[in-house]
Amino acid sequence: MAACHRACRMISYAACLEGADVVRLFDRRISARREPGYVFDKACVLNYNHMSFGGGPLEVGTEEEAEKLMSQNEKDSANAPPKLVYNNFVLRLAREILVAVASGWDKHVDIINKITPQNWKDEPVARILELCILHIAMAEMKSKGTPHKIVINEAVDLAKRFCDGGAPRVINGCLRTFVKDHMNIDTSQPAPAESKA
Repeated sequence: MAACHRACRMISYAACLEGADVVRLFDRRISARREPGYVFDKACVLNYNHMSFGGGPLEVGTEEEAEKLMSQNEKDSANAPPKLVYNNFVLRLAREILVAVASGWDKHVDIINKITPQNWKDEPVARILELCILHIAMAEMKSKGTPHKIVINEAVDLAKRFCDGGAPRVINGCLRTFVKDHMNIDTSQPAPAESKA
């Protein structure tokens, strides 16, 4: 499960940076071909505009302009990190979660806006990774029905590995609030003990 969450985190983060759809980006990364002897071009990545996700959606007047923008997006994505390499089960599960992330994005943005601390709202660009972790966790609980304790633990573990010192505690609190207020599950009660027959 941890590998699946890492793949989802990586793709969600990259999609936010690129302003791309998470599922299309995932599919593109999975099918990316690397030739033998491939060398990652660091200079090319440094020229990539990592802030291209800023602002509202782009509007174009013609199909030609839209194609030009899509073509540029494809070129920029070629400079992104290398192909995902995971087993088929992990890839299938990650794609299912990313589909849920994409379909629940707008609703989860509203919820996240209500449950995150003000300082995260004041600096959303600095909190992209943390917000991606929240989106992934919420989507997994809602769509896959994964027990909330497992999802919260995975989210907190991701935050411990990839975010600053206070993020794990905030993510834990936000997800517990989400479970209590939006999934009608009481998180204060201990899990019932399993009977041993």
